[in-house]
Amino acid sequence: MKNSIFFLGLIIIPFFFSCTDEGDLADLTDDREQFIGTWNVQESCSKDAYTVQITKDPSNSAQVIISNFWHITNCENPPYAIIAGNSIYLPSQYICNGTFDVKGDGDLNKQVISWSYTVNDGADLYSCTAEYTRQ
Repeated sequence: MKNSIFFLGLIIIPFFFSCTDEGDLADLTDDREQFIGTWNVQESCSKDAYTVQITKDPSNSAQVIISNFWHITNCENPPYAIIAGNSIYLPSQYICNGTFDVKGDGDLNKQVISWSYTVNDGADLYSCTAEYTRQ
């Protein structure tokens, strides 16, 4: 009987130590990290160079917020984008209190995001390409 309990203990004990704590999941990478920061923008729809700030969306772990998108400075609700690996996806959404409808996508390669997107201001539809270069 003692031997049975001893061997049962040897079998069960490793299971207790093999379980991971949720804190161990923090080792997984956040795809958004590589997009976070200030980016210099060269865009086909604008003659001016400008910068955007990409920050993590605190309400969604797969999204970022792009401030100063399309060189719109005082936008109360800038667009959000979804990050998956090296890709960034701007789903169709109204920004700046419904003034602009935007959508598009891009890919990050090293320190450059290559974009293709549209902006509809209610009167005109702009099809833009852009390169965001990390500042």
